[in-house]
Amino acid sequence: MLKICAMLVTLICLIHPGSQQAEAALNTNSPAQPARLIFIHHSTGENWLSDENGGLGMALRDNNYFVSDTNYGWGPDIIGDTTDIGHWWLWFRGEQSPNYLSALYAEGSQNASYSRLETEPSGQNEIIMFKSCFPNSALAGSPDDPIPQIENNPLPGLDAWSEYHTIANAKGIYSDLLEYFRTRQDKLFMAITAPPLSDPAYAANARALNEWLVNDWLRDYPYRNVAVFDFYNVLTTNGGNHNINDLNRETGNHHRYWNNAIQHKADVASDTAAYPSSSDDDHPSRAGNLKATGEFPLLLNVYYNCWKGTGGCPETGPVSSCSAALSSGFILSVPVIQYEGMSVFADFVFDPPQSGDVLFRVTSAGVITNPKDYSSCQWASLTSDATTFRLHIPEVIFGTISYWADLEYAASEDGQLRFRLTNAGQNP
Repeated sequence: MLKICAMLVTLICLIHPGSQQAEAALNTNSPAQPARLIFIHHSTGENWLSDENGGLGMALRDNNYFVSDTNYGWGPDIIGDTTDIGHWWLWFRGEQSPNYLSALYAEGSQNASYSRLETEPSGQNEIIMFKSCFPNSALAGSPDDPIPQIENNPLPGLDAWSEYHTIANAKGIYSDLLEYFRTRQDKLFMAITAPPLSDPAYAANARALNEWLVNDWLRDYPYRNVAVFDFYNVLTTNGGNHNINDLNRETGNHHRYWNNAIQHKADVASDTAAYPSSSDDDHPSRAGNLKATGEFPLLLNVYYNCWKGTGGCPETGPVSSCSAALSSGFILSVPVIQYEGMSVFADFVFDPPQSGDVLFRVTSAGVITNPKDYSSCQWASLTSDATTFRLHIPEVIFGTISYWADLEYAASEDGQLRFRLTNAGQNP
């Protein structure tokens, strides 16, 4: 029994080293060792990185991030040409995504001009920043339209000029990306929202999508390896004109670390570009890029330390669903489990049956840093006696059907932690 308990606790601590940081303060310190970061972007990102424009490259350098980037013409199948919202599905979920991501994680070169750390750290890129350009803010449809399941979503692989570039389909793309992100707890994925347009025609939809990304997209996502920077919101207020910014002002729209907390402030009713380069060019001006650079690095440090377990995590707010889910690939994700006063999450993958047993192998687990977010949930429970552990999951969603399931620890000789399905049924 002690061996089993030690195995479980060790697994949690190894996979999620932040488990001891549940009540820790937010940490804005730079990484102790140089951290490899890659930024997927086009011209707006290039301007933001540039020493002569937004200075983001220098700011990330000074915060101990080794920055590489992709641009037009980069990668297998020239995937670097495609950075619209519909294209992210190709990068992270499409048939060729293993090839694209293998190249992305290994990339150490610059495809734009900016200052960076002189010495390239060993290993893969561990922070993945990805950003679409301002045409992606022209979203058709209505914020109230239902989000389609990915198999019914026509947007994957299409650009921002497609008739299917709608707010609902964009939400569907981002929602499906989480199915990949949850499998890579060794990476921190930083979504940068698309800049605003001067044209007000679709401005309300752009605002609605980015509010959803900040406030709702990750609400039921139990892990700490995905974060959002609302570049859009930052660029919707200025200091008087497009060449003067409102960095460090109390007023205006911001996304920043402010007064010892993360502040996402959209008090000013402005949904259009406050920093166009000119009357016919929505590339953010230098002033706008400098505002974003002034607000982003400390925010990134907070998310990095949260992910690494070297600092606390921002509040996410109450989750709207606590149901476990079984995917078509037979990956079982249990977002919240009560175990001896701890709130933990766990992912399992179906193992080939042995002697008639249905086995699920634990692939990742960790302690939830903000358990009060799950206070309204019907939690799964892990209990133990003198011989074994038993896991009861009150609701598992498979397709559109709700089931309950009971599992118990299954001893193995290979050091893997597995649970055997002992009973299951459909909920009324």
